[in-house]
Amino acid sequence: MAKAEYKSAIRSRKLIRTAFVELMQEKDTDKITVTDIVKRADINRGTFYAHYSDTHAVLEQIENEFLQHILEILDDSNYETFIQNPYPVFQKLTAYLEKDVELYHLLVKAKKSTHFLYELKEIFIEHIIKSFPIKESEKSNPSFLAAIHFYAGGIVITYYDWFDDNLKMSLTELTQMISSFIKKGCDMYLHS
Repeated sequence: MAKAEYKSAIRSRKLIRTAFVELMQEKDTDKITVTDIVKRADINRGTFYAHYSDTHAVLEQIENEFLQHILEILDDSNYETFIQNPYPVFQKLTAYLEKDVELYHLLVKAKKSTHFLYELKEIFIEHIIKSFPIKESEKSNPSFLAAIHFYAGGIVITYYDWFDDNLKMSLTELTQMISSFIKKGCDMYLHS
């Protein structure tokens, strides 16, 4: 019985989250109501309130779960080898994204994804800086920081463009390209 309840809870949260992200395509997040969500998800209000306190909690949970998982992927990686071979990290990222491509596709198309994308970029900046094999004193160099911001922003916006249907390739191909670009760019910086 407990296993069925667990599956039901997972299913309910997924319905709520998908309905919320779909509604984000139609209206500003501040104008989405619990009524909108329960109608779209075809659930009752009690089911909604069993999982979320309000509509803002839905978006916050979606973003926090995604960012937390990205942090876990990056933290599991070996900082010293990330620059030499970033592909394993991005391969894990791809596997995670492929679990719910449609949800992330809808999230990217949402009207208010700017803050979320900024936070994601900051996570990549921090990870790349930690990983870069240069002296700590050199990591505050303005040209180094500009390069890292360029790469981190490029990573985030390239995935964003893929989810926004602007890049016609598989997610695996995209991952291989991004990994290659990072490695080549970091090699250029290290050897300049």
